[in-house]
Amino acid sequence: MSNCQKQTKPTDTDLDNTFGDGTIVGVLPNIPNGPSERDNKGKLLKTTLSTILTNLKAKGIIPSSTSYTEDVFIEKQTAMMTNIQNEYCFYESRYEYILEKLFNDVKSGYMTNSLDIQKKIQSKLSKTQTFNLRLNDLTQIINTISEDMLNTSNSLQQQITEYNDKIQKQQSKLDYQNNLISSNEAAAKIRKEMIKYTEERANYSDNLLKLYSFLNIITLGLLVYVYKATGDQ
Repeated sequence: MSNCQKQTKPTDTDLDNTFGDGTIVGVLPNIPNGPSERDNKGKLLKTTLSTILTNLKAKGIIPSSTSYTEDVFIEKQTAMMTNIQNEYCFYESRYEYILEKLFNDVKSGYMTNSLDIQKKIQSKLSKTQTFNLRLNDLTQIINTISEDMLNTSNSLQQQITEYNDKIQKQQSKLDYQNNLISSNEAAAKIRKEMIKYTEERANYSDNLLKLYSFLNIITLGLLVYVYKATGDQ
């Protein structure tokens, strides 16, 4: 997401953390919603999103216009949007981290097809799918909150609309990535994408072939691909 500032690189231990410190509470449920609360594409049902919205309002995470003066209400809304942005960046940084780890394992698969490497790939795929799901859920919740805010306040309409547009574009990318990593042939498809991107880089500039060995070009392509796939293009 373009508004995410560069953050401290997560560690494997950080992957188990959830956003929030007791004072700041995220809008994403700590426990992911189950299959019964999703459609056949894995998206949260409208009824589920409505329930989440109601709960967030009841907890005061989404401010009520009837509880504050107009100036204070705008401050509360702005603070909430800042927290949501931080929450998204929190999970996005972890998603990028595990993606990079996955691509490194897939790259190792070029050299060896050992059982150990395949287990590592499957483990990384599972975690990647988890973070993709969390980000997909978060984009849906943000869209729901944005639509509700647009219906209740005109003060931040332009800012909310722009933010909502960015979130919807990001959701399209997450959907594409989800289809890729959830496939039964995920590792093979990722390799194909890596090769395709490497070939595009090579075709774009023959000088790269003179400066780097084939392996180094693949490594460069992998690192760029991670951020190309997860960030704004």
